[in-house]
Amino acid sequence: MVRIPGAQAARTVLGGSLRKLLLRLAIPLVLFWVFYGSCTARVHPNQLGVEQKKFGFKTGIVERTYGPGLYFTGPGTTMHVFSREVHVLEASNEHEDSIKKAASTETRQKVEKYYEYRDELLGGSTHRVIPALNIQTSDGYAVVADVVLLYSITDPIRIAKDFGWGSLFVDSFVINTFRNGVLANLGKMNAETFYDEKARIAAVEEAEIFLREKFSERGLKVEKLLLSAYRYADNYERSLHDKKVAVQVAEKNKKESLVNEERAKLQQIESHGNAQITIAEAENNKAISKIKSEADLYAATTRARADKEYNLALAEAKRLKANALNAAGGRYVVALETSKMFDSIEGAVMTPEQYIAFIRSAWALIGVQGGGKVK
Repeated sequence: MVRIPGAQAARTVLGGSLRKLLLRLAIPLVLFWVFYGSCTARVHPNQLGVEQKKFGFKTGIVERTYGPGLYFTGPGTTMHVFSREVHVLEASNEHEDSIKKAASTETRQKVEKYYEYRDELLGGSTHRVIPALNIQTSDGYAVVADVVLLYSITDPIRIAKDFGWGSLFVDSFVINTFRNGVLANLGKMNAETFYDEKARIAAVEEAEIFLREKFSERGLKVEKLLLSAYRYADNYERSLHDKKVAVQVAEKNKKESLVNEERAKLQQIESHGNAQITIAEAENNKAISKIKSEADLYAATTRARADKEYNLALAEAKRLKANALNAAGGRYVVALETSKMFDSIEGAVMTPEQYIAFIRSAWALIGVQGGGKVK
């Protein structure tokens, strides 16, 4: 292997020069990053900045709210940031209840992963979960309510002066005011009124107005107050169930009594109607019988009168005929009619039948019946 004289010394000199160069470059970079980190502050688009000065003629909080951007801050100056997003304060036992309801370890792990993802998505600085509110109602029962408060920061300077930095305002003001306001306003209702949608909404709106006033005094704005769920204590659930059953039974008995009364009235009306129908039918039958009997009487009377008139006319006709035959010209008529009788007789001798017919014709001519006399 060929070795060049002085190569090792050259490498040593070159390495020393390179180290010196790197050191010369690193020192300014370090100084720049120290200056950048200590003398500049960045406010992100979802933040509001408040400047605090610790040295100089004017110390404390600067009366200016900084929007998004990069700012130069002198020595002893700190830029504190507050989130300008909508904050969520959730009073709920949903997480614990979901864990208790999980049937297996695998399910519980899935529930835990879901809530971890949920907290990460909502953001730890703007989302706070506290236990559900135990509301003592006006009639002495307890209602456990899941309530959600949506609020935002409008005056970060006021918050910084009153509560300091970070989430101190949440712990010292927001949670306590929220809990006291909801308990005071919703506690005015009795337990059963929670079932009344209009009364429940009115109470929530009243609590929201109360919180909006209190929050605005401290540089905060209430966006919305939501009652997501509520449930009663076990003893009230049992008493309420018994009460509802008793009310329903009483209402059922009342309805049955009304039905029986109406049925009795209907039967009475039907009986009265049937009686009226029977009376009307009897009166109609009576009238029909009377009219029919009068018609029969009239028909019999008229028929008898007609028969009488007919018989009288028939007798009068026979009398007139007999008188006519007995008159002077009647003999000629009898002789003429008798001669006509002989025209129907054939032969010199009459048969018995012809003789009987001849005799009857002769009697009829003179108006004499068989075995009778001339009228």
